[in-house]
Amino acid sequence: MQADKHPGTLFPAFFHTHARRLELAIWCLSAVVFVYLSLIPTTQHAQVLISAALLTVLGGCYLLGRRAQDPRRRRLARLTIIMLCTFLSLRYMHWRATDSLPLQFGLLSMVCGLLLFAAEGYGFVNMLFGFFINSEPFARHSIPLPDDEDVLPHVDIYIPTYNEDPDILRPTVIAATQMHYPRHKLHVYVLDDGGTAQKLNDENPAKAAAAHERAQELQLIARQFGAGYLTRERNLHAKAGNINSALSSTQGELLLILDCDHIPAADFLQRTVGFFLADPQLFVLQTPHNFVSPDPVERNLDTFENSPAENELFYDVMQPGLDFWGTSFFCGSAAVLRRSVIDKLGGVSGQTITEDAETTLDALSLGYKSAYYNRPMVSGLQPETYSGFIVQRVRWGQGMLQIFLLKNPWKQPHLTFTQRLLYTNFAFYWGFAGARVIMLLAPPAYLMFGINLCDTTAPQLLAYSVPALIASLVSTQFFYGRVRWPFMSQLYEIVQSVYVLQGLAEVIRKPRSPSFKVTPKGEVLNQNFISSLAWPFYVLLILTVLGVGFGVLRISSEPWNVGAISFVLFWAVLDTVLLLGVLGITFERRQLRSEPRLRHEEPITAHIAGQTFEGTTTNASASGLAVKLRYPPGKTTPDIQPGSPIEITLHGRPGRLQGHLQSFRHINSQEFSLGLKYSHGRQAQERLAIDLAFGSSDTLVQNNQRRHAGRSVLGGLLAVIRFALTQGLGHLIFLVQQQAHRTLAAARILLSPKNSS
Repeated sequence: MQADKHPGTLFPAFFHTHARRLELAIWCLSAVVFVYLSLIPTTQHAQVLISAALLTVLGGCYLLGRRAQDPRRRRLARLTIIMLCTFLSLRYMHWRATDSLPLQFGLLSMVCGLLLFAAEGYGFVNMLFGFFINSEPFARHSIPLPDDEDVLPHVDIYIPTYNEDPDILRPTVIAATQMHYPRHKLHVYVLDDGGTAQKLNDENPAKAAAAHERAQELQLIARQFGAGYLTRERNLHAKAGNINSALSSTQGELLLILDCDHIPAADFLQRTVGFFLADPQLFVLQTPHNFVSPDPVERNLDTFENSPAENELFYDVMQPGLDFWGTSFFCGSAAVLRRSVIDKLGGVSGQTITEDAETTLDALSLGYKSAYYNRPMVSGLQPETYSGFIVQRVRWGQGMLQIFLLKNPWKQPHLTFTQRLLYTNFAFYWGFAGARVIMLLAPPAYLMFGINLCDTTAPQLLAYSVPALIASLVSTQFFYGRVRWPFMSQLYEIVQSVYVLQGLAEVIRKPRSPSFKVTPKGEVLNQNFISSLAWPFYVLLILTVLGVGFGVLRISSEPWNVGAISFVLFWAVLDTVLLLGVLGITFERRQLRSEPRLRHEEPITAHIAGQTFEGTTTNASASGLAVKLRYPPGKTTPDIQPGSPIEITLHGRPGRLQGHLQSFRHINSQEFSLGLKYSHGRQAQERLAIDLAFGSSDTLVQNNQRRHAGRSVLGGLLAVIRFALTQGLGHLIFLVQQQAHRTLAAARILLSPKNSS
């Protein structure tokens, strides 16, 4: 294989002097800001002038950091932005704590005001964690494998599965068995937790029969493509137990864990195994979870084709930052692990329902290292429905909180201070659920019920709140603008908040109570419907809209309080827009395609009914291909019929693909497009189809980069307004129509002759 250009060092400078100096500098800078905070002038006019000056410098640093080619200038801009935003936000929090708490308006106002302050405090601390993580992101480059195959380790590829459709596993097994790695050192295993003796002997005959049928299908797939099939007696300890059971039957020195829907690129092992040869202390190398299907937010808001994926913020920004501090962690799939370390740990950890991050913590506590390689090399599926999305996110939140409660990182040996701090952040992050709910309830509490949440004036808001808000928007755009549209994070947080909060409360009550729930994948939605989980957002929307109404009335009746009411009214209007967007997310749209198609461009020759056409592929999947072809000179209509057999020759690849015409579309006088469904005559053809669609990580990188089109703050706000006015109102219209149909149906039953008699 070709190595990435400019191979970097294996481990970041955290373990050397440079990073320790940076860490010390950040803490010293924070101390200087804190001291300076107590020395600045206290008049509001002076505060406004200081804010204007700092925001001007902040804007300059933002432009410098976005345009600079020199890494040193980008680093300077990045750290300066962190310093200025920290100062403006810290100044705001200092003012909130010392001069604006509603302590003289009665017990109710005091309690509610302190809750709001706590939510703001959470946001401030979370922002500081984000700054700390992103202070020095670390970009790794692949380490070429040696030419001598004898020194390469044996690699076991585990594909755990529970109840997923065999059609989802099939391309993953095929792709895993044809990775570019010595055949005699590559061992692929399907770990079937749906075919355990416990499942096969279920007391329900129908369930037992279904388990037998599925197990037989998976065994056939494994035999066809040269993989092993492993199962166990009982379904104990979920995914961790499944993997640990397989350890006793395999002997590979490295393990590649793949979720059953994560189809690996052919060069996965070529680009990752070298890291383990370079450092015997490396335990896990994580790579991005790259998804080629939309999550419910992207699907229901129709943003999948032109916006960055939601997980890009974590895998493209946060994980490289964590890697610098030696705290990147195993995310359950698309990761290579050292088997000997797992043996020392006694297997994959299973005290929590996020066994991946827990196992990383245990390995770090033994003195081993983790690393992150930021290149998408799997094609995975997102949960199709909002309910499936919530199952996944609640599990993540509960698991991270369990790790903190059951395996307190501050009590683990051999961890650095930063590792302890950031593992605390992994649990702390999920507190967004409670903070978001409080922030949503605050405007109606003030506008409807007159509960004073903040003792302030309009000039004070201008002097303290507005600069902090602008700084937050600038820093968010600087660090995350490439991979996250403005205000999309708010939508994602709100749509998770109620249910994540409920899940966290369960863990706090009983830390060991949550059980592992498999995220549903590959669902087909036959019709539009409203998620049964949408109801809390009706309540929040009604309260917010009522708050807006009361706020408008109070502006005319309380002229002495127009500034404060207007500020909260603006806040409530924005919340209304966001909540309508959330309703758009919970309005599930019809989806019949159960497998994703990847954008793909490769020159081909198509042979159709004795005619030959030149062209290129446009997208590919496991079962079909779309192509764009050129008309022969002097001809504008191909002589082909639906169902016509098609043979595709791929330039530069051995073998041909065969299929039947599914669709035809005339593009212009020179080109037309065809869609074909494969009809594989041989196993080699199916292998070629999988390699074409999913085998190239270069294609995955290019497809992701096409979606990395950032938006301005105004552009992001307009997009959210569009979601509210289209998908959000569409949800409400559908709800009204649904209720009307039910009412009419009930009326017909009541008025029928049978009931009349």
